Amino acid sequence: MLNTHRSALAILCAAITTCAASALAAGPTGTAADYGSSAPHAAAQRSIELQADTRHINVTRGETVTIARAGQRFTWHVQTFNNRTAFALSDIAPKDMPVDGIQVYVAANPLYAGS
Repeated sequence: MLNTHRSALAILCAAITTCAASALAAGPTGTAADYGSSAPHAAAQRSIELQADTRHINVTRGETVTIARAGQRFTWHVQTFNNRTAFALSDIAPKDMPVDGIQVYVAANPLYAGS
């Protein structure tokens, strides 16, 4: 009976170690998911119209924004991996939307700031 308990304990420890290792291995994916997710236009809290001279936009982590240029638009819920504070807009924009050279600067959300 003691061997049964030891075997069960060994199996449980192995399972926990495997799960913990998988959780620790989670990291950036190298895809748009590292910066948030697509959202319906109706969910946007504000809209940003890109101009020909736009070189950067400012957003807040947790904010949902619609980004528009030349009749095209997409809506994005900003949630950066590891609280990243800047990324290229081209990483999340539709491939046919001209946004090369535009940076997105992400501010911390004051709702989650410690006091």
